[in-house]
Amino acid sequence: PTCTDCTVEMLSCRFEGSGLIEQQNELFSAFMRNHITWGDNGEEPCLDIDVNLEVALEVYTKPFSLLPLSAVEKPGNLLMQSLLDRLVPMLGEQLLRDYHSWVQQQPEASS
Repeated sequence: PTCTDCTVEMLSCRFEGSGLIEQQNELFSAFMRNHITWGDNGEEPCLDIDVNLEVALEVYTKPFSLLPLSAVEKPGNLLMQSLLDRLVPMLGEQLLRDYHSWVQQQPEASS
């Protein structure tokens, strides 16, 4: 990290729920790295988040196992993109809330 960027990585990812849902953890893995940069674009502060997401999922149940990989992969990619389209703004909003909270906790600078 520098004074204008940082990296946030997902350390773990698990499904929670019924036994059937939790069994999917054996067939699923994910890695996500968010590279965050900030600066001033001339008018106002700017935050840019670049996301790298890798997901591995074993598909073994019928009818999915009978389909060509592309028939499963394309809808999966669309699903993951829509998920990222929601999660990345949420990450930015959480960072902003955390920053405001941090600022409030800082002792005031003495004059």
